[in-house]
Amino acid sequence: MVKRLLCHERWYVRSLTLVGLSIALFVLTWTLSYYLLPEGILRGRSGAAVLAGEEAAASFALEFLRIVAINLAMTGMVIFANRLLRVHGYPLGYLLPLIWSMSYAVTLGTNSFSIPLPESMPPSFRVLGRSGPYEIAAYCLAATATYRLSANRFRRLIPPGSEPIEPAPKLAENVDWLGLGLGAALLVASNAYEAYMIVSLA
Repeated sequence: MVKRLLCHERWYVRSLTLVGLSIALFVLTWTLSYYLLPEGILRGRSGAAVLAGEEAAASFALEFLRIVAINLAMTGMVIFANRLLRVHGYPLGYLLPLIWSMSYAVTLGTNSFSIPLPESMPPSFRVLGRSGPYEIAAYCLAATATYRLSANRFRRLIPPGSEPIEPAPKLAENVDWLGLGLGAALLVASNAYEAYMIVSLA
């Protein structure tokens, strides 16, 4: 059932399913992290944290440009992974938003942000006031919008092997542009909100 929904012909069905799956993993990981892990365990250890730095930029514009550059690069990784390989029917890019949703959940539950909150946030709807959930949703939209782009399919793990998909899908014909555009708009809006919050609190 899950595979049928994640690989559905219609983009919005794939999107709702992947977003729903990421929410479930996020809530579970957030709850376990908040109650079981020490505060600050990931601070300064993630790639995004290293790129973001430990201090806010001098202006909203600079902070926004820094955040949006990081997030567009991550979106590019999702699209590239989709293009690279399909594994048992799933494009590889589906995996990244799920991993990042769990990583964000641990960061939130342990207050491991580069600019930490006054205290760790327990699981609640207060998270909807932060930009992270919307960024994860944007990655999911990008992943499902480029679902048909895979140029290779997985064959075996040992020894590693794949085979090309013939004919190789063309970009213009195999991207759900509405979904990709919505994802990009959501990403930029959430990044602007994040930059505003960081600069206003700095």
